[in-house]
Amino acid sequence: MTLRPGQRVAFSGHFLSARADLEARARRAGLRVDDAVTEGTDVLVANDAGSGEPAVRAALVLGVRLLDEYTFEEHVSLVA
Repeated sequence: MTLRPGQRVAFSGHFLSARADLEARARRAGLRVDDAVTEGTDVLVANDAGSGEPAVRAALVLGVRLLDEYTFEEHVSLVA
């Protein structure tokens, strides 16, 4: 999985980092931050994929890739 500028990312649940910081990192990397999961969302960042949160359920139904916070941090640091 490679994140690329222009991809759409959403966030759901609780994180160790502040959500605003994660969203800011995503934007600096050229990612578009969505408020909700839609058909156009490429990645959902959620630490608990089994939480039953509406965004997680939507991602599973729509086939949106799920990443936890740590994996997101690794990948977003590689975006050119």
